[in-house]
Amino acid sequence: MERSRIAFDHWIHKHHFTFRDTRGRNLNVQCNLCLPKINILSTARDSTSNLKKHLERKHSVACRRRIRDEPSVEAPSSDGPSSYESSVLENQMAESSSEAKEAKIERSTIDPTTIYHQTSQSWLNSLVFNFIVEDVQPISILEQPGFRKMIEALSRGNKVMCRNAFITRLEVASNKMKGELKDKLDKVQTLCTTADVWSVQDRSYFGMTCHWLEDNLERKSAALACTRIPISYTCETIIAKIQEIHSSYNIESKVQATVTDNGNNFVKAFKEFCPEDDQEVEQSRFEDLGSILCDGEMGGDFFLSYFLPPHQRCASQTLNLIASKDLAEAVLKGQAGKLHSSATEKCAAIWHKAQSSTEAADAIESIAKINFTDPCSNQWSSEYYAINKLMSLTDSQLNELFEALGVPHFTPDETAYLTEYTDVFKPVAFALDLLHGEEKCFLGIVIPTLLTLKRKLEEKAANTRLFSKVIDSTVKAIDSRFKQVFESSDARLATATMPQFRLWWLPEDERESLRAQLITEVLQVDQGTEETETNGGSVHEDEFFSYGPGSSGNKSGKREAAEQVWLYLQGTNKDLKCLNEFPGVKKVFIKFNTTLPSSAPVQELFSNGSNIVTPKGHHLSDEHFERVLLLRYNSKITTALE
Repeated sequence: MERSRIAFDHWIHKHHFTFRDTRGRNLNVQCNLCLPKINILSTARDSTSNLKKHLERKHSVACRRRIRDEPSVEAPSSDGPSSYESSVLENQMAESSSEAKEAKIERSTIDPTTIYHQTSQSWLNSLVFNFIVEDVQPISILEQPGFRKMIEALSRGNKVMCRNAFITRLEVASNKMKGELKDKLDKVQTLCTTADVWSVQDRSYFGMTCHWLEDNLERKSAALACTRIPISYTCETIIAKIQEIHSSYNIESKVQATVTDNGNNFVKAFKEFCPEDDQEVEQSRFEDLGSILCDGEMGGDFFLSYFLPPHQRCASQTLNLIASKDLAEAVLKGQAGKLHSSATEKCAAIWHKAQSSTEAADAIESIAKINFTDPCSNQWSSEYYAINKLMSLTDSQLNELFEALGVPHFTPDETAYLTEYTDVFKPVAFALDLLHGEEKCFLGIVIPTLLTLKRKLEEKAANTRLFSKVIDSTVKAIDSRFKQVFESSDARLATATMPQFRLWWLPEDERESLRAQLITEVLQVDQGTEETETNGGSVHEDEFFSYGPGSSGNKSGKREAAEQVWLYLQGTNKDLKCLNEFPGVKKVFIKFNTTLPSSAPVQELFSNGSNIVTPKGHHLSDEHFERVLLLRYNSKITTALE
């Protein structure tokens, strides 16, 4: 059999065919270029001319040049050219008049199957690599027999990359991604970062993301780190990581604020290591510089304090804390506390049944046409929406549901209580959703959201039967927990530069003061731009002096800034695009609204990581684990995965 296949085995175009079997003096082969169509061809044992003719007729564009120059495997005839050579000559004459046209076609419509075969292994490696990174799959999948068998069968015998090949490719892609990200951040003037700590499988990770606004006011985001830290981390560990990450991307001076949750370690860290300018005068003291430099620990803390940006607590997490703690405690202490406990216990029985039994879930779907999920214990809004779903059902649907699940029915008082509860606290749930956003959510939306929430709750208080004291407690909690935001100059300027709000949210007697601050900021950002543009260049004498008509001195600049702010504040267009008409105000908007009101993006980074960190499937080192997460998160703004 080996002798009978000797012509086919030594043929230069053998790779275009797959041997199937022998039939007498002939061989049966399958054309790989015809795939996905199965095309079985027959050829003589000692000749490949039949297969060459097939390539001529069906795949001439892809194979013409190599076939044209190839000698026949058959013994040459002394009488003249072989039939194959004659066929080639005829084809050359027929095609000579349209050579240029066919060359163009060859470049644009070359057989994709040929491309696939020529680059199949490298293409397969890219597909498998992107699959693991984009879908956050554990690297151990490369060693699973079923996965390897499936890929090798679909790729017609190509091999799945090994673990070491994946790691090498991961390092190359990660370095490319970080280089591109640094280049992007070098061009950004202002950005904010979000930070949090995530603990899983007896490990702790420190995560950080950064966010900025483009000139078209589109928000861009990137992941900076998800690095391993000790399980018993301290506020000093957090400060060191923040400084280290900011420094590694050269963004220390660009960070407008770092957004975190209300965790004690973060609050303590920023409180103890805040910049010197934020310390009260009576806390200031002089230190001997020599002793500071000699004292390693104090010297480290001394210099770290100069790299910390302002701290912004997550607004959505703070409001969730108000709802799940202050509001909940006020409800339980109120006149309807027992009613609340009994009603929510019956709700919890329904949620538990829906989660633990497929039959119960099917019954709920059949009766109520809705799906129930067990509310997250630390997310007040998830419980609120679950109760709201139940209260959207009719009495007959509720009764049928209780009967089908075998849980106690609501009493009339409990039904009335839950109906009023969902109506009164609907604004709280809406505000939480609003502050949890990212792309369209800015720091300037926080104060108007809180003021509107307080007003709507106070309006509800006049008509509620059970929750007037609860509303009072909730409003006081908003004033107390958000006191820093209400008094923040950054948050107020961020709100004033949003066309949706301008100064309309402020009392009349406070508007003039904020308008003056806005003029000052517009003047400063314009001067900063001019200094950047003229930095290092020669200054003309007329530009040095600022006297006389036509001068560009400070008074003229201030008049222009005041006029621009006045025109902006008189406008009524609420679309962000209107800021293009007021370039100075737009720069102030970007400066202060770059800060996010929520630390939700870093939570998204952690949720991606949970797919990799599993008891059985995680065999990545901490460094490689971080690289996979960052590549996946940053795939939209870098080309490392292309």
